[in-house]
Amino acid sequence: MKTFRLLLSTLWVVCYVMTAGAQELDYPLAVEEEGLINYMANLAWLNNPSNDNYFQEEVIAKEKIKIAKRGWWRNIGLTFNFNEYNIRSTKRDTTLPGPNLPGSEGVDNLFFPKYNLAAVFNLGAIFDTPNKRKIAERKLIMAESRTQQAKKDTRAKIIQLYQEYLTAIEILKIRYKSEADMQATYDLVRDLFDKGDDRVGFTDVNDASLALNRAKENRIKANKMVTIAKMKLEDYIGVRLEAVEQKFKKERR
Repeated sequence: MKTFRLLLSTLWVVCYVMTAGAQELDYPLAVEEEGLINYMANLAWLNNPSNDNYFQEEVIAKEKIKIAKRGWWRNIGLTFNFNEYNIRSTKRDTTLPGPNLPGSEGVDNLFFPKYNLAAVFNLGAIFDTPNKRKIAERKLIMAESRTQQAKKDTRAKIIQLYQEYLTAIEILKIRYKSEADMQATYDLVRDLFDKGDDRVGFTDVNDASLALNRAKENRIKANKMVTIAKMKLEDYIGVRLEAVEQKFKKERR
Protein backbone atom coordinates (compact mmCIF):
# COMPACT_ATOMS: atom_id res chain seq x y z
CA MET A 1 0.00 0.00 0.00
CA LYS A 2 2.87 2.39 0.80
CA THR A 3 4.42 1.67 -2.59
CA PHE A 4 1.10 2.44 -4.32
CA ARG A 5 0.79 5.78 -2.51
CA LEU A 6 4.37 6.65 -3.44
CA LEU A 7 3.58 5.97 -7.11
CA LEU A 8 0.52 8.25 -6.99
CA SER A 9 2.53 11.02 -5.32
CA THR A 10 5.21 10.79 -8.00
CA LEU A 11 2.65 11.07 -10.80
CA TRP A 12 1.06 14.11 -9.11
CA VAL A 13 4.43 15.89 -8.86
CA VAL A 14 5.16 15.21 -12.52
CA CYS A 15 1.78 16.63 -13.59
CA TYR A 16 2.28 19.73 -11.41
CA VAL A 17 5.72 20.44 -12.89
CA MET A 18 4.37 20.02 -16.42
CA THR A 19 1.52 22.52 -15.89
CA ALA A 20 3.23 25.06 -13.61
CA GLY A 21 4.96 26.85 -16.48
CA ALA A 22 1.78 28.33 -17.98
CA GLN A 23 1.69 32.12 -17.60
CA GLU A 24 -0.65 34.77 -18.94
CA LEU A 25 0.85 37.15 -21.49
CA ASP A 26 0.71 40.92 -21.34
CA TYR A 27 -2.08 42.38 -23.42
CA PRO A 28 -0.44 43.92 -26.52
CA LEU A 29 -1.07 47.35 -28.02
CA ALA A 30 -2.13 47.89 -31.61
CA VAL A 31 0.60 50.38 -32.52
CA GLU A 32 3.84 51.14 -30.72
CA GLU A 33 4.60 54.42 -32.52
CA GLU A 34 3.55 57.81 -31.19
CA GLY A 35 0.97 60.09 -32.75
CA LEU A 36 -2.69 60.95 -32.29
CA ILE A 37 -3.85 58.39 -34.87
CA ASN A 38 -1.80 55.64 -33.23
CA TYR A 39 -2.96 56.74 -29.79
CA MET A 40 -6.60 56.43 -30.86
CA ALA A 41 -5.84 53.11 -32.57
CA ASN A 42 -4.54 51.72 -29.27
CA LEU A 43 -7.62 52.99 -27.46
CA ALA A 44 -9.88 51.38 -30.05
CA TRP A 45 -7.92 48.11 -29.83
CA LEU A 46 -8.04 47.96 -26.04
CA ASN A 47 -11.66 49.11 -25.66
CA ASN A 48 -13.11 46.68 -28.21
CA PRO A 49 -14.08 43.48 -26.35
CA SER A 50 -14.01 41.35 -29.50
CA ASN A 51 -10.29 42.04 -29.98
CA ASP A 52 -9.61 39.97 -26.86
CA ASN A 53 -10.41 36.89 -28.98
CA TYR A 54 -7.21 37.41 -30.96
CA PHE A 55 -5.20 37.60 -27.75
CA GLN A 56 -6.82 34.46 -26.39
CA GLU A 57 -6.18 32.61 -29.67
CA GLU A 58 -2.47 33.33 -29.31
CA VAL A 59 -2.49 32.15 -25.70
CA ILE A 60 -4.29 28.95 -26.69
CA ALA A 61 -1.89 28.36 -29.58
CA LYS A 62 1.11 28.71 -27.25
CA GLU A 63 -0.43 26.32 -24.76
CA LYS A 64 -1.02 23.82 -27.56
CA ILE A 65 2.68 23.99 -28.39
CA LYS A 66 3.48 23.06 -24.79
CA ILE A 67 0.97 20.21 -24.97
CA ALA A 68 2.48 18.98 -28.24
CA LYS A 69 5.98 19.03 -26.74
CA ARG A 70 4.78 16.90 -23.83
CA GLY A 71 2.56 14.72 -25.99
CA TRP A 72 4.88 11.76 -25.81
CA TRP A 73 3.93 11.36 -22.17
CA ARG A 74 0.45 10.25 -23.22
CA ASN A 75 1.99 7.40 -25.22
CA ILE A 76 3.70 5.80 -22.24
CA GLY A 77 1.64 3.48 -20.08
CA LEU A 78 2.56 2.07 -16.69
CA THR A 79 0.68 -0.70 -14.93
CA PHE A 80 1.19 -1.81 -11.37
CA ASN A 81 -0.44 -4.86 -9.75
CA PHE A 82 -0.35 -5.94 -6.14
CA ASN A 83 -1.07 -9.67 -5.77
CA GLU A 84 -2.49 -9.99 -2.28
CA TYR A 85 -3.01 -13.74 -2.62
CA ASN A 86 0.73 -14.24 -2.75
CA ILE A 87 1.15 -13.34 0.91
CA ARG A 88 -1.64 -15.62 2.09
CA SER A 89 -0.79 -19.29 2.52
CA THR A 90 -3.63 -21.70 1.98
CA LYS A 91 -3.43 -25.23 3.33
CA ARG A 92 -4.55 -27.68 0.71
CA ASP A 93 -6.13 -30.94 1.55
CA THR A 94 -3.50 -33.42 0.39
CA THR A 95 -5.99 -36.20 0.45
CA LEU A 96 -7.71 -34.75 -2.63
CA PRO A 97 -6.50 -35.88 -6.06
CA GLY A 98 -4.04 -33.57 -7.73
CA PRO A 99 -0.31 -33.03 -8.34
CA ASN A 100 1.86 -32.90 -5.27
CA LEU A 101 5.04 -31.02 -6.17
CA PRO A 102 8.08 -31.42 -3.95
CA GLY A 103 8.33 -28.73 -1.31
CA SER A 104 4.87 -27.31 -2.00
CA GLU A 105 2.59 -29.58 -0.04
CA GLY A 106 -0.40 -27.61 1.26
CA VAL A 107 0.62 -24.13 -0.12
CA ASP A 108 -0.94 -22.32 -3.17
CA ASN A 109 0.07 -19.28 -5.34
CA LEU A 110 3.80 -19.61 -4.96
CA PHE A 111 4.27 -19.19 -8.71
CA PHE A 112 2.84 -15.61 -8.84
CA PRO A 113 5.05 -12.59 -8.02
CA LYS A 114 4.04 -10.28 -5.22
CA TYR A 115 4.25 -7.13 -7.46
CA ASN A 116 3.77 -6.64 -11.21
CA LEU A 117 5.11 -3.52 -13.00
CA ALA A 118 4.79 -3.11 -16.78
CA ALA A 119 5.50 -0.27 -19.25
CA VAL A 120 3.92 0.25 -22.68
CA PHE A 121 5.39 2.55 -25.35
CA ASN A 122 3.56 3.73 -28.50
CA LEU A 123 6.57 4.37 -30.70
CA GLY A 124 4.52 5.60 -33.66
CA ALA A 125 2.81 8.29 -31.63
CA ILE A 126 6.11 9.25 -29.98
CA PHE A 127 7.77 9.78 -33.37
CA ASP A 128 4.76 11.90 -34.44
CA THR A 129 5.32 14.32 -31.55
CA PRO A 130 7.80 16.57 -33.48
CA ASN A 131 5.31 16.87 -36.35
CA LYS A 132 2.51 17.74 -33.96
CA ARG A 133 4.72 20.38 -32.38
CA LYS A 134 5.46 21.90 -35.79
CA ILE A 135 1.75 22.00 -36.59
CA ALA A 136 1.07 23.74 -33.28
CA GLU A 137 3.83 26.27 -33.99
CA ARG A 138 2.36 26.96 -37.45
CA LYS A 139 -1.04 27.56 -35.87
CA LEU A 140 0.58 30.04 -33.50
CA ILE A 141 2.05 31.88 -36.48
CA MET A 142 -1.40 31.95 -38.07
CA ALA A 143 -2.94 33.31 -34.85
CA GLU A 144 -0.27 36.01 -34.63
CA SER A 145 -0.85 36.93 -38.28
CA ARG A 146 -4.58 37.32 -37.66
CA THR A 147 -3.81 39.53 -34.68
CA GLN A 148 -1.46 41.74 -36.68
CA GLN A 149 -3.99 42.04 -39.49
CA ALA A 150 -6.68 43.00 -37.00
CA LYS A 151 -4.38 45.69 -35.59
CA LYS A 152 -3.75 47.06 -39.07
CA ASP A 153 -7.48 47.06 -39.77
CA THR A 154 -8.09 48.92 -36.52
CA ARG A 155 -5.56 51.59 -37.40
CA ALA A 156 -6.94 51.89 -40.94
CA LYS A 157 -10.46 52.28 -39.55
CA ILE A 158 -9.25 55.01 -37.19
CA ILE A 159 -7.63 56.85 -40.10
CA GLN A 160 -10.84 56.60 -42.12
CA LEU A 161 -13.12 57.75 -39.30
CA TYR A 162 -10.83 60.58 -38.22
CA GLN A 163 -10.43 61.85 -41.77
CA GLU A 164 -14.19 61.73 -42.24
CA TYR A 165 -14.54 63.79 -39.07
CA LEU A 166 -11.96 66.35 -40.22
CA THR A 167 -13.55 66.52 -43.67
CA ALA A 168 -16.97 67.09 -42.13
CA ILE A 169 -15.53 69.96 -40.07
CA GLU A 170 -14.03 71.59 -43.18
CA ILE A 171 -17.32 71.23 -45.04
CA LEU A 172 -19.13 72.79 -42.10
CA LYS A 173 -16.75 75.75 -42.21
CA ILE A 174 -17.54 76.22 -45.90
CA ARG A 175 -21.27 75.98 -45.19
CA TYR A 176 -20.98 78.62 -42.48
CA LYS A 177 -19.16 80.96 -44.86
CA SER A 178 -21.69 80.29 -47.61
CA GLU A 179 -24.54 81.04 -45.23
CA ALA A 180 -22.86 84.27 -44.15
CA ASP A 181 -22.44 85.31 -47.79
CA MET A 182 -26.07 84.50 -48.59
CA GLN A 183 -27.18 86.41 -45.51
CA ALA A 184 -25.18 89.45 -46.61
CA THR A 185 -26.61 89.20 -50.15
CA TYR A 186 -30.15 88.91 -48.86
CA ASP A 187 -29.69 91.86 -46.51
CA LEU A 188 -28.35 94.01 -49.36
CA VAL A 189 -31.15 93.05 -51.78
CA ARG A 190 -33.77 93.52 -49.10
CA ASP A 191 -32.39 96.92 -48.15
CA LEU A 192 -32.38 98.08 -51.79
CA PHE A 193 -35.89 96.79 -52.29
CA ASP A 194 -37.14 98.55 -49.15
CA LYS A 195 -35.56 101.79 -50.37
CA GLY A 196 -37.43 101.47 -53.66
CA ASP A 197 -34.39 100.93 -55.85
CA ASP A 198 -35.60 100.20 -59.38
CA ARG A 199 -32.77 97.77 -59.97
CA VAL A 200 -34.21 95.36 -57.42
CA GLY A 201 -37.62 93.76 -57.72
CA PHE A 202 -39.65 91.28 -55.71
CA THR A 203 -38.23 88.40 -57.70
CA ASP A 204 -34.72 89.35 -56.65
CA VAL A 205 -35.74 89.43 -53.01
CA ASN A 206 -37.43 86.05 -53.33
CA ASP A 207 -34.41 84.49 -55.04
CA ALA A 208 -32.07 85.87 -52.36
CA SER A 209 -34.35 84.49 -49.65
CA LEU A 210 -34.41 81.05 -51.27
CA ALA A 211 -30.62 81.05 -51.60
CA LEU A 212 -30.27 82.00 -47.93
CA ASN A 213 -32.62 79.20 -46.89
CA ARG A 214 -30.66 76.68 -48.96
CA ALA A 215 -27.42 77.85 -47.34
CA LYS A 216 -28.96 77.44 -43.87
CA GLU A 217 -30.20 73.97 -44.78
CA ASN A 218 -26.76 72.96 -46.06
CA ARG A 219 -25.18 74.30 -42.88
CA ILE A 220 -27.58 72.26 -40.74
CA LYS A 221 -26.83 69.13 -42.77
CA ALA A 222 -23.09 69.76 -42.50
CA ASN A 223 -23.41 70.22 -38.75
CA LYS A 224 -25.26 66.91 -38.55
CA MET A 225 -22.52 65.18 -40.53
CA VAL A 226 -19.90 66.51 -38.11
CA THR A 227 -21.91 65.18 -35.16
CA ILE A 228 -22.36 61.77 -36.81
CA ALA A 229 -18.68 61.51 -37.79
CA LYS A 230 -17.63 62.47 -34.25
CA MET A 231 -20.01 59.97 -32.65
CA LYS A 232 -18.78 57.17 -34.94
CA LEU A 233 -15.18 57.91 -34.02
CA GLU A 234 -15.95 58.08 -30.30
CA ASP A 235 -17.95 54.87 -30.46
CA TYR A 236 -15.05 53.09 -32.12
CA ILE A 237 -12.35 54.30 -29.72
CA GLY A 238 -14.64 54.08 -26.67
CA VAL A 239 -13.69 57.53 -25.32
CA ARG A 240 -14.90 61.07 -25.94
CA LEU A 241 -12.78 62.80 -28.57
CA GLU A 242 -12.19 65.90 -26.44
CA ALA A 243 -10.74 63.74 -23.65
CA VAL A 244 -8.48 61.94 -26.13
CA GLU A 245 -7.14 65.16 -27.64
CA GLN A 246 -6.62 66.73 -24.22
CA LYS A 247 -4.83 63.69 -22.79
CA PHE A 248 -2.70 63.31 -25.91
CA LYS A 249 -1.59 66.94 -25.68
CA LYS A 250 -0.66 66.49 -22.02
CA GLU A 251 1.43 63.40 -22.82
CA ARG A 252 3.23 65.26 -25.61
CA ARG A 253 4.36 67.99 -23.16
